[in-house]
Amino acid sequence: MSPTFPAFGFRQDVGRYATPGLEKFDQFDFAEDFAVCSQWDLKYGSRNGMVLVDANLRCWRVVRVRRLGIRPPLWSYLLRLLFQQALYQVDVELEPLEPITLDQLKDRMTASILSNPDDFRDDEAIAGEAGPPQDEQELLDAIVAGIRAADSVEGIADFVDRG
Repeated sequence: MSPTFPAFGFRQDVGRYATPGLEKFDQFDFAEDFAVCSQWDLKYGSRNGMVLVDANLRCWRVVRVRRLGIRPPLWSYLLRLLFQQALYQVDVELEPLEPITLDQLKDRMTASILSNPDDFRDDEAIAGEAGPPQDEQELLDAIVAGIRAADSVEGIADFVDRG
């Protein structure tokens, strides 16, 4: 059985400036999004061991990611390659895990948000570029509250997209 999208992937922080043990999440709105990796993702193995939670709260662990080829069009690939952001089609091998509840998903997401505030910081709102300056913690609390108020995975995905 294949994952139903939207889905969220929970992964370890990776890369040159990674914080060991820090969990982050990625949102995949469509199956096509999950079938593509950037050059950076492949280099640092950001999907290795990722836990994917789908729209029906079913879970999988990413066991293996295999590069299939560049994502067309070729001119886009060449431009992205220049900036080390080339995109590749990938085949992802998944191993099924036990499903979780919506509350467990919300707990995991909010823990990630609160432990990675820089990933969710709205510098323009904090600086007051579009109105009065806003408090960073109040903005994070609003994100957490929006996720907590959602009644489905789709609702969480819609909220995160707006944020």
